[in-house]
Amino acid sequence: MLLQLKNIKKYFPIAGGFLKAPTRFVKAVNDINLDILAGENISLVGESGCGKTTLARLVMLLMPLDSGSIIFDGQDITKFSPRELRNYRKNVQLVFQDPYSSLDPRFTIRRVMKEAMTLDVKNYKSESDKEARIEELLRAVGLKAEMLNRYPHEFSGGERQRIAIARSLVLNPKLLILDEAVSSLDVIIQEQIIQLLKKLQQDFGLTYLFISHNLKVVRKISHKIAVMYRGKIVELAKTDELFKNPLHPYTKELLSAAINYKSILRDKDIDVSKRTELIEKIPGHFVLIN
Repeated sequence: MLLQLKNIKKYFPIAGGFLKAPTRFVKAVNDINLDILAGENISLVGESGCGKTTLARLVMLLMPLDSGSIIFDGQDITKFSPRELRNYRKNVQLVFQDPYSSLDPRFTIRRVMKEAMTLDVKNYKSESDKEARIEELLRAVGLKAEMLNRYPHEFSGGERQRIAIARSLVLNPKLLILDEAVSSLDVIIQEQIIQLLKKLQQDFGLTYLFISHNLKVVRKISHKIAVMYRGKIVELAKTDELFKNPLHPYTKELLSAAINYKSILRDKDIDVSKRTELIEKIPGHFVLIN
């Protein structure tokens, strides 16, 4: 087992008024349990605000847990010292949703890549070692070494996301968390990135935790799907099984919403303003599945 989440909780207080202690809490992540095997792809789906991104940040330890434990490779990393956490952070990397803001606009791509090497100075002692690794990873994501002196604004959205993925691979991670990593890209580029992720998984032995609103993407890349609702995982099943036989009412609602979205977009008799109105009423605004 690569990653185990056990009874993970994260509550955010709601202000109780002037100088009053909070009496209510938003249960962003409420007693989550999830196991991920090495080499397994699990997708986390659910409407906006259900706690998916908060859970990803908790796994990365970008915010403290209220309770629960995170077991990675058999070790409880919530008990690690800051020094011990350095190794964990090398093994678990996060690819953000927006390729336009996740890369520092002041840095060349060479510097962006080198910044990621600061956690592993032993393997990158010389400039030639760094350069060789950077060029290797750029080739792996379908980019050329002559791009290294350019800045992020000189690239398309798809190219920036490839750079972000290459940066995440610098430290040879075991687990990649992809938080809506293709949602800001157009359909053709989405397909290219999905195929790239499949190839990289084979080449680098990766495991993916994929967070997405796009059920079409989820269906292509997942072995299992976890459905999240109001801070809880309400259903977990193999991908084909979940699409064919959803059990939880919320899962059924999401799949129905995706199909309704598809039918509305295809109906030429519905004018643009009415189409927008109908889509806004669909829970979670999920996109089509076929």
